[in-house]
Amino acid sequence: MHKNKVLLKIFIYCLTIEIGFVIFDLTVNWMRWSDSGAIRRMFNITREDSLASFFAVFQTIVVAAVCWIILFIIQRIKTKSNYTKAGWLTLAIFFSYMAIDDGAMLHERIGTVFKHASESELISYGWQIVIAPLFVVMGCFLFLFLWKHNPDRRQKLWLCAAIVCLGSAVCIDFIEGMPVGFNWISSFLQLPVKTVSHFSKSIEEFLEMLGMTFFLILTIQYLIRLTFEVDVTIKNGKVSVRSNIGS
Repeated sequence: MHKNKVLLKIFIYCLTIEIGFVIFDLTVNWMRWSDSGAIRRMFNITREDSLASFFAVFQTIVVAAVCWIILFIIQRIKTKSNYTKAGWLTLAIFFSYMAIDDGAMLHERIGTVFKHASESELISYGWQIVIAPLFVVMGCFLFLFLWKHNPDRRQKLWLCAAIVCLGSAVCIDFIEGMPVGFNWISSFLQLPVKTVSHFSKSIEEFLEMLGMTFFLILTIQYLIRLTFEVDVTIKNGKVSVRSNIGS
């Protein structure tokens, strides 16, 4: 099967699952299709112990694993520059951290500590002040690095989509953390603030998963390009990798 068809299938599978989480949150949880509180919590996309949260963490782990595999291969290709190696090491560490962060709620906990220690009223969540600037810097690096290493026009579009999705999710989270963040939306739509808050969170989680899906496709694409002309030999217990692909 052609590699583009495989990647398209992976994207469609992931997108279908992510849309499914939104639909199940709406029906099973919000519309109470189930009388069981445990079942509703399982499909509540806004909860950290839901199926959607598990999928998001697992997907990020897979992205991190692909980055580590890419790093393992390019470290054994002499034609690859130190910049390329350092870049993929940075990406591997970053996505590994993101997986741990999603599973253990690190940035939320750090933000809570900062908010309690702050003497002034914050305009949004504490983590937005402490960690968000680092995420912005890392986002810029991700964009520039992957833009250079994904020369195909379609891949560049996927990269832009990934950045837009994750950036939009952060913006929604910023509004959510404001004291009256959703009041104007609630007033405009004539809906309770609780309803607007829940479904904005649902959109936020969906965008985060979709953004990570784009990164998954991008990293797999690069791995396929990298290994397409790679010659791997094992001699005396040592792994040797050769490739004609440039840096």
